[in-house]
Amino acid sequence: MAAPATHDEGQDISKAVARLKQAGYRVKVMPTTSGSYGFFSGTDEARANDVNALFHDDDVKAMVCLNGGYGSARILDKLDYDYIAAHPKWVVGFSDITALQVALWEKSHLVTANGPLMVTLGDANDYTANQFFNGLTRSDWHGNLALPAGRKLKTIVSGTAKGPIVGGNLTLIASLVGTPYALDGTGCILVLEDTGESSYRIDRMMNQLWQSGLLSRVSAIVYGDFTASSHDEGDFTTDEVLDYYAHLAQVPAIKGLPVGHTSNKAFIPYGITVYLNASGPEASLSFQE
Repeated sequence: MAAPATHDEGQDISKAVARLKQAGYRVKVMPTTSGSYGFFSGTDEARANDVNALFHDDDVKAMVCLNGGYGSARILDKLDYDYIAAHPKWVVGFSDITALQVALWEKSHLVTANGPLMVTLGDANDYTANQFFNGLTRSDWHGNLALPAGRKLKTIVSGTAKGPIVGGNLTLIASLVGTPYALDGTGCILVLEDTGESSYRIDRMMNQLWQSGLLSRVSAIVYGDFTASSHDEGDFTTDEVLDYYAHLAQVPAIKGLPVGHTSNKAFIPYGITVYLNASGPEASLSFQE
């Protein structure tokens, strides 16, 4: 099932649809996934109506968002959060979809999932596809997160923590600060990732999360992939910026989670309780529900 598109609408999703059908799923593609309206695939009202309609459709068990780009924040004030809270179902995606996922957590306490978009699912590698299809049907969330071959979680600030895992794209989380949909994060384990941002821009957004109090409220920080980042000669690197704010927050912090704009995407159920163990150089993350 595909939710409304945001930016870069109209891309071919036939591979993703075929892959879902091959796995035994019936697929419903919503009207706005093929539309065009300025930056978006439809008006804010039309895209929000599609999301609300999917939650009202008892045949729909999960929504896989078409694309990221830009635009999910524009529909947040048009969603039926009370109805959504009473009729939970998966909302899968990453990048710009973070705004939708955070709002659904804050307003409906809905567990959503980091995972591929329809435009990436068709060509997803074995790790991402296995994570996605296993995650959709998994009912028991216990045990360590499976990592891609050769991937390790590394400790930045040692310690242990337990709490709901929440978060996503740094740019989107920063953009929600000061709005009714801002991530509160109290007692949560915060995931952050981003792409194409210079290190000074990452510093600006991390500073916003610090000054807004978010980094003081969370119980731990988990960094995903920060890809295509750059810095001028003599500037702090992205890693240095991220390390600085992890130490400033004085909470356990790790890096290396396979989330973000890379080929390996873990299926992370945002809102599920996890246990983070960063007591040594290598860290682990385990589900507790």
